Amino acid sequence: MLRAGIVAALLLLAGCAGDAGYRALPDAVQRPHPHTVPHTDRQGVALSAYDPLRSFLPLALGGALADYAAGPSRGFQAAFAADFNAVSADPGQPLPALLSAANGSRVQLLVPKIETADAALLDAGRAVVIEMPRDPMQAGRFAASARAHPDRPVWALLPAYARGEEKLIDPAQARALAFAALVHGATGLIWQGEDNYAARNAGALGISAAPRLDYGITINGADMPPPRRVGADEAAASRRLWDAVAQLNRRIGRLRAALLQSDVDAGYSVEIRSATAVGGPVLRTALKPWEGDWLLIVVNLQDRSHDMRIRFDDGFRRVLHLDSEIPLQQDAARGLLHDTIEPWGLRLYKVTR
Repeated sequence: MLRAGIVAALLLLAGCAGDAGYRALPDAVQRPHPHTVPHTDRQGVALSAYDPLRSFLPLALGGALADYAAGPSRGFQAAFAADFNAVSADPGQPLPALLSAANGSRVQLLVPKIETADAALLDAGRAVVIEMPRDPMQAGRFAASARAHPDRPVWALLPAYARGEEKLIDPAQARALAFAALVHGATGLIWQGEDNYAARNAGALGISAAPRLDYGITINGADMPPPRRVGADEAAASRRLWDAVAQLNRRIGRLRAALLQSDVDAGYSVEIRSATAVGGPVLRTALKPWEGDWLLIVVNLQDRSHDMRIRFDDGFRRVLHLDSEIPLQQDAARGLLHDTIEPWGLRLYKVTR
């Protein structure tokens, strides 16, 4: 009996020590849309509730040029192939050409104001476009700006370019930025921007499925710097980031029904193991309806991994990785989920109640 009591006491102490080894993250849980989710349809008409037939989540390529070589009706085909569903085009090209390319490539053309009737036009005038900082740990600046516009759709302008001595962001960093924007309330993403001769004349390197070292077109005046020319490594980085954004487009597109619905009103908390804790914001989460269950989104804003624990106040039946068969450490009766998230990592969980 004495031995059993000692073992029980040691187990109890071990449990307490485990609790003491975690640090609560009260700022992790985000609920930017507790009641309504301002967004639009494909033409920019305002919506506040999810409509499976009309609700539109723009995944746009900024600074895009219609590729005349691909033909007048296929000018944005590369964007469509990468699962962009919209483009914000360079204003230097005529609108009829842009419309022909948008209609033929099946993407929406973002314009500040619709002045001609066309199904491919998306009136962006109702949305607020907010720039996302390059550092995911600075996502709070985006969140603060988004909170200032609770009744308007918010689209995040994401940095897919490099100027001067800058380098293109890492694909994992791009994923963290995109999902940080979404959990903070964005209902559209604009990746700025496409790599083309206009971008190079502006001194920038963007993203492209087939970036060139030099586009061979100069539109700058004689008193301005020549177009930017890049090396093979920079061109390869452009293609890698393009491919990564294309994968993100596909993943986010599948989540449209969840992202454009109000946040779930359920109590849960997020903790990380104290040994992995560092200063600054760490994790951000959102809980959304998903096919009769819940979708829990967790994004790591830091470039270091963390052991995390998520506790649901009212428990759950089970939790599964949404896009993986890797088993999870969980205690359904106590509502506890344990996992490790990699630097700038993302976790999508299906929570069955």
